[in-house]
Amino acid sequence: MSRLDVRHRLLRAAEQEIASSGPARASLRAIARRVGVSHQATAHHFEDRAGLFTALAVEGLELLLEQTEAAIAEAPVEGGLRVAAAGAAYVEFALARPTMFDLMFRPELLHVDDERFVAARERHRDLMLATVADAQATGWGTAVPTAELAMLGWAAVHGLAVLQRDQLVGAVYPDVDPDNILPRVVHALDALA
Repeated sequence: MSRLDVRHRLLRAAEQEIASSGPARASLRAIARRVGVSHQATAHHFEDRAGLFTALAVEGLELLLEQTEAAIAEAPVEGGLRVAAAGAAYVEFALARPTMFDLMFRPELLHVDDERFVAARERHRDLMLATVADAQATGWGTAVPTAELAMLGWAAVHGLAVLQRDQLVGAVYPDVDPDNILPRVVHALDALA
C-alpha cells in the first residue's frame, strides 16, 4: 500500500468513524483499525487527531468549492440565479457528505490556523463574494454591502442545510416543500437589499 493510498484510506476511515461514533469518540486507534494499520502509522500522515480532522475538513471545503463553481458556471447570469445555484450546491453538499460538512464547522476539533484550511475557507468565501458582487452588477441586492449580503445568504443556506439534513423541515413544517425554500431565500435577500 503506497503512502498516498494509506493517507486516502485514513481520511475515508475517519469520515466513517466520525459518522458511526461521533467526532468526540472517533479515536486514531479506531480509525487506524478500519484501515488495517497501527495507530502509530497515522503519525506518518497527520500530526494528531485534529490534524487528521483538519485534512478531512480541507478536503470537504475543496469538494464544496468544486461543486459550487460547477453550479455557478451552469446557472444563468441574471439577478440572483447564480447566488441561488451556489446555495443549492451548498445544501446538496451538506446532504451528500454530512460528516464532512459538520466537521468543516467544528473549530474546536480542527487546527483552524492550518494554512491549507485557511486557504480553502478563504477560496470559498472569495467565490461567494465574487458571485454576490456579479449578481449585484446585474441589479440584484444592490442596497446591501456585498460582504453582508454574502453573509446573510450563507446563514440562510447553512441553516436550511442543517434543517434538511436533520429532517426537520418536513417534521416541523410538513406542508413546506424544501425545494421551494432556496428560491424564496434569494428573493427575500433581494427584497432586503
